[in-house]
Amino acid sequence: MRIKLLLMSMLMAFCGNIFAGAIDQSDVGLGKDAVFADPTPFAFTYPDTKAGKSDRVTPSYHTAPPTVPHAVEKYWPITAETNDCLDCHDRYKKIGKKYVKGKKIPMPKSHYGGFGGKGIMDEVSGARYNCGQCHVPVSDAPPLVENIYAP
Repeated sequence: MRIKLLLMSMLMAFCGNIFAGAIDQSDVGLGKDAVFADPTPFAFTYPDTKAGKSDRVTPSYHTAPPTVPHAVEKYWPITAETNDCLDCHDRYKKIGKKYVKGKKIPMPKSHYGGFGGKGIMDEVSGARYNCGQCHVPVSDAPPLVENIYAP
C-alpha cells in the first residue's frame, strides 16, 4: 500500500512538472526583481568629519553599540597588533564621567578585563579589539528595508 501511494505521488509530481511549464525567474524569491539580476548598489558616502569634531549620535536603543560619527579610513585596518581606535577611546579612568562635546568617549567597562572581565581591569580585553565588528561609521545610505522600529 505504501509503495503504491509513493509511486502515485511521484507520478503526479512528474506529470505536474511536465504540464506546468517553466516558472519565470521574476516569480521566484521575495523581491520584485529577477533572481539573477545584478542590481547597482546605491551610492553613499561616509562622513569626512575629523575625530573629535563630530556630534555624538544617539543609539537606536539602550544596548545598541554606538555608531562612529567621524571618518574612519585612516584608522583601518584593525588587527590584533594594531588598533588606532584605542589611541583615543582607551580611557578607563574616564568611564562614567559626563559626556562633553568634542571630548573622546571612553570605551565601556565591559571592554576591559579579558574574557568575562576576569583579567586586569584597566587593560583592554583581547576579545574587544575588533571595533568595526559592532561599531559602524554613520553614512547617508538609504535603508535596504523600511524600518518602523521605535525604542
